[in-house]
Amino acid sequence: MPLKVLIIGAGICGPAMATLLRRSDPGHSITVVERHPEIRHNGLQIDLRAWGIPIMQKLGLLEKVKQVAVKENGIAVIDSKGKISAVLGVNDSGSGAQSFTSQYEVMRGDLVNILYEASMKDADVPATGKGDGAPNPRDEDAPGIRYRFNITVTGMAQDEKGVDVTFTDSTTRRYDLVIGADGQWSKTRRVMFGEEVGNEVFKRLHVYVAYYTVKREPGEDELARWYQAGNGRSIVMILMLGTTSEEIRQEIERQPVEKQRATFERLFTGAGWEMEDRFLQGLRESTDFYVDSLGQVKAPHAVKGRIALLGDAGHCAGAITGMGTTVSLISAYTLAGELARHDGDVPIALKAYDTNVKPYITEAQKLMFGVPAIFTLKSSWAVVLVRFILWLITSIKFDKLIMKLVGENKGGLQLPDYPELKLVPVTQD
Repeated sequence: MPLKVLIIGAGICGPAMATLLRRSDPGHSITVVERHPEIRHNGLQIDLRAWGIPIMQKLGLLEKVKQVAVKENGIAVIDSKGKISAVLGVNDSGSGAQSFTSQYEVMRGDLVNILYEASMKDADVPATGKGDGAPNPRDEDAPGIRYRFNITVTGMAQDEKGVDVTFTDSTTRRYDLVIGADGQWSKTRRVMFGEEVGNEVFKRLHVYVAYYTVKREPGEDELARWYQAGNGRSIVMILMLGTTSEEIRQEIERQPVEKQRATFERLFTGAGWEMEDRFLQGLRESTDFYVDSLGQVKAPHAVKGRIALLGDAGHCAGAITGMGTTVSLISAYTLAGELARHDGDVPIALKAYDTNVKPYITEAQKLMFGVPAIFTLKSSWAVVLVRFILWLITSIKFDKLIMKLVGENKGGLQLPDYPELKLVPVTQD
């Protein structure tokens, strides 16, 4: 049964969900709203792992991902002089689990663009919101996918048959289903469960990450560098800061970019290696700088009535797991699959989604032993000890043996099959 659906957020989840819905039933009327003026192309490297790989294959998009994949041969563990102690290589054998560096490592903006373009190919109406004016409400009842930029949701009220949504332009519209795909600080989640509970389900890992682009040096190889500076500071292509300081938290969380930038510059000054001439200089000059708190969303449920949460909004695994992109895709795939299987019966489909996606989220959120502490060591002796252990493990190739023995599908979970989605058949190993 065709549904009138609102998706809040046009990152990875939003366009993926719109595409899956449209392909399963071309009669669906799907609106995606995004508070930014256009699709955001910023962000650094992200990984595609586990169930995310066959999902992109089923969507017919895996080859496009391969075309834009970042060429990276692994991570080199270095000291303050740049000397390599160990190299954790990429597993591109086609079997076993991927290593710290994913075979499918792409820039966030490239993956978002692939999913957005795929959804627009399935759309019957153009994107609006860039000065084109709001669409006629009647247009939203027609089949197809439409994007509205520079707008988001301010309130929702639901009953047994639908959800009345109020937007920032003061208009109100009614939908059969509302899907929150608006990230780990999801406003949809806070509207669903209340401000206090919506915030409490985000469990901090007490690590802050500064993302920004740093220019490549001439002659630089295809190994990422991992440098531990002590005092909770680390560089793994990004700046990582581990701290439980309430004072520092207040200087970083939800603060203006310039205040966050100044805090990171102060705390990382004198950290060694190429910090001064390269990373702090890049920090000052960057136009894409942003900071986030690493954490996981541990909500007891991802649905309430006719409202559902996807990806980081309902199941954030934390960037430290490398599973954030996969969580976005498995949640969108499962929700779309249940809606198709139950022929648009929203209450039954949402209940099935909430139950069936949970094992995948539980596996994705599992942290490896010592994570995230190993990335934000405090003492210099701990830094030396970890470098030695990693040197020993890689010298005897124990890391490669583990990767071969461990399957890529976490917990041995296979991707659920939803023939109702009408996607490309994929044989799982």
